[in-house]
Amino acid sequence: MEYRIEEGNIELVIPASNAGKFRFKKRQNRLGFGKTFSTRNEPFNEQAYLEWQISYDVPVRDVEAGDVEVKLNKQSFVGSNRKKKYPYELSELFYTAIKQAFISKEEVENLLEEICTYREFIDKKVISVEKQISEIILNGINFKETNIKLPTLFMVQTLDETQIEVSIKQQQYASGIQPMVYFCMPLISFKNSSEFLGRSSVSRDKLIYVISKSNVQNLVNLMRIFGMASERHRHDIVQIVKIILGKI
Repeated sequence: MEYRIEEGNIELVIPASNAGKFRFKKRQNRLGFGKTFSTRNEPFNEQAYLEWQISYDVPVRDVEAGDVEVKLNKQSFVGSNRKKKYPYELSELFYTAIKQAFISKEEVENLLEEICTYREFIDKKVISVEKQISEIILNGINFKETNIKLPTLFMVQTLDETQIEVSIKQQQYASGIQPMVYFCMPLISFKNSSEFLGRSSVSRDKLIYVISKSNVQNLVNLMRIFGMASERHRHDIVQIVKIILGKI
């Protein structure tokens, strides 16, 4: 993630191609299921949006190995998984927004107090399994088919058409489920969206998303959503907010 300060605002500079935690998708409505598309081979249109699997921390070992560069590397914390971590990405943007006077210290203190009171967590939502079972044959092999419904939550109350999405997914290497938080940014929310509408991207193309006092609530809400994603996430967010409060 690259960001800079321009005219008093925070500008996120994002390559206009799929890479890592950044996925460009298209969907017909805000609550639809997005389909990834190749930005090099298919033009951007009004249905295009960026799905960013945003994070808030990074293991200290990744920073020490030179794999990741962080700006808040003076203080670390012990995460809920007992690993030493640095605040990262969302946490850096949140801290930068405070330095730009988009968020007051009192608001940060109130946010910390609020998150500490959370007792309802997204990862506790009931996972439902359809009782109806159908029989299908694939390649001559008989299967019984049912559907496991993993819920997705959409927070659409924003001022710039972006939204926060939380998908409940099965853990890949462990039992149970985990909430995955995404910040979804439609093409129209980018400062230079008109340059991309109707064409595909080329090498070095970058989209610019501006964070200002008018939409900084998106960062606050992301901290809130992470704080209620699970008890593990709440622990980490509380530690990060305490670190930030100690620096302002």
